[in-house]
Order: sequence, then C-alpha cells, then structure tokens
Amino acid sequence: MSLQPMEEYFRDRIRLEAQGAEGMRATVTFTPDLQGPPEAGHGGGVTGMLFELVRLFLGERGGDVRVPRPVRIDAILHREAPLDVSLLATVVPMESGWLSRILRGDRPIAEAEVRPMAGPLTPPTSEVRRAWERSREGGHEVPGYEFCLACGLRNPRGIQVRFNYNDRLVWKRLLPQPHFRCEDGSLFPGYLCIVGDEIGWWLGALRQGECGLSNRVTVCLGAPVAHDVPLLILGERSAVTTADPKGRVWQTRAAIVTPDWQPAATAEVQFAGSRAFTKVMLPGFVPGGDRAAVERVFPASKAVGEVFESGALQAGGR
Repeated sequence: MSLQPMEEYFRDRIRLEAQGAEGMRATVTFTPDLQGPPEAGHGGGVTGMLFELVRLFLGERGGDVRVPRPVRIDAILHREAPLDVSLLATVVPMESGWLSRILRGDRPIAEAEVRPMAGPLTPPTSEVRRAWERSREGGHEVPGYEFCLACGLRNPRGIQVRFNYNDRLVWKRLLPQPHFRCEDGSLFPGYLCIVGDEIGWWLGALRQGECGLSNRVTVCLGAPVAHDVPLLILGERSAVTTADPKGRVWQTRAAIVTPDWQPAATAEVQFAGSRAFTKVMLPGFVPGGDRAAVERVFPASKAVGEVFESGALQAGGR
C-alpha cells in the first residue's frame, strides 16, 4: 500500500486561516503517527512542521527553493505537542528571517527562528570519517520505540531508523522511504529534521544512560537533495557536552552527508534526561528478542529492571 507523500501529509495537517505580507495564521494538528514520546509529537517532527509553516507561507514546494539555502532552523520546544488537538500556528517575518510558532491557546508549544545562513555547512572532519570507516560494520543497534515517527517499528509512516553505535560514534546509513519523496523527486526536508533530532536524542540518552526529551533542536539544511541519494548520518559521542552540574542536560551534534561526504544537513540537540522520563518511556521499547539491547543503552538505570520485572516490557516486544 502506497502512502501519501509526507510533504502533502504535513500540509494536510495545516488549516490556513489568514495570510498576507505581515504573516500567516493557521491551525496545526499532530496525528498519532507523528508522535515521539507517548502521546506527544516527535521533537524532530515538530521542528519539521515549524519549518513547513515557513515554506507554506513563502509558497515553497519540493526543491523549488523559496527559503534561501543553506538555512538555519533554531527551534525551542517549550512543552510536549499534544496529539489530535487543534493548535494555533503563526508565521511572521522578522529581520533576516521568519518566526514560526505553535501555541495552545496563549501558551507556546514550540517556536523556531528560521534564517538563511551566510556560509556553507561544515562537513565532518577527516578524523570522524576515518573513525566511521574503521568501525562501520561493528557496534550495536539501539532498540526501537513502537510508534515513534523516527524509530517506530510499528509506524508505517515513520522512518523506522535504528541507529548503530560503538564507543566512538552513533551512525546509520539512510535510504528514505518512497513517501518522503516530493513530487519533483527531491527529499522532503522534514525527513532531515526528524533524523537530526532523533540522533541527537540517542547521543544524549547514551551519554546519560536515561531517557529524556529534546527541548532545543537546531537543524541547518543545505541545498535540496534528491530523494534517491543514499545518506549517512553520524555523530561523535565524545562531542556530547554539558554545562549542567547535575549532568542531566546535554548538547549533541551530528551531520547528514551524501556519498561524497558533502553535508546535506547538520543538527544540534539539547537533550534533557531523567529517571522519571525513563520509567514512562521504557515500556514502549521493543528489544527485538534481546533484553540486552535495552540494558546496554541504559546500563545504570534501575528503571530497566523494574519495567522488565513488572512485565510491562517483555523480550520480543509487546
């Protein structure tokens, strides 16, 4: 069964109310297949929607560029985006860019400043490239989350990506599914927002050994790429840093490159983790018949044993 192209699917979640030179007003609804944590919109999906609102305002479709590239999307995720709830969305021009916002009543859910960049994206260093070439066939795979827009093994509209990792890197070869193809053959830009946020989340989760949430997502997009171009996404674990004395807020960085190692996008994510998030999220993981897949990612978390012992998460999935 073929799925509606994701660009059209995102646009169908938007109901335009007013548009003019001074800005745009609309409503947005996040459906369950756009979720990340239980019952909330995926952080990368929300970031992609904020950018999609700007694209809609400027009349951009597919690879017909109206938002100059490269472009920087600085998103702040104030709170979880509820599912199946009509939310207010606005876009207003600002100096050198646009401000895109999603609100519930007068409470901001998420907002992004979208600005063209002066220079090109920075490719991964030669050292990172050599590290990946030495270890790309080894490592482990993170567990999948049932209905997550990025890693959900039971979400047909999702990307269904499960990252590989070792002591040095987190990475994955990407070949986007057909529904992420725009009508002109280009890759839907929201795809890059989704995987960029997802790898940032896992870099943070692996560093802390707990689940959490992305609360700031910065994605920089280069020129549109063709849908059928294979991509590689990777991030260094040693580049995960924190200024939080409690070690619960982490800054992560990653890049998405073409086969010739030209950057299609970069992503920076602020990950905030805690044991409370872990207890809520763990039951949704599917270890693929291997309890060790979950325990390996969260080795210090007491919540893992509690969830397994309670029967909420069983080897082989639910």
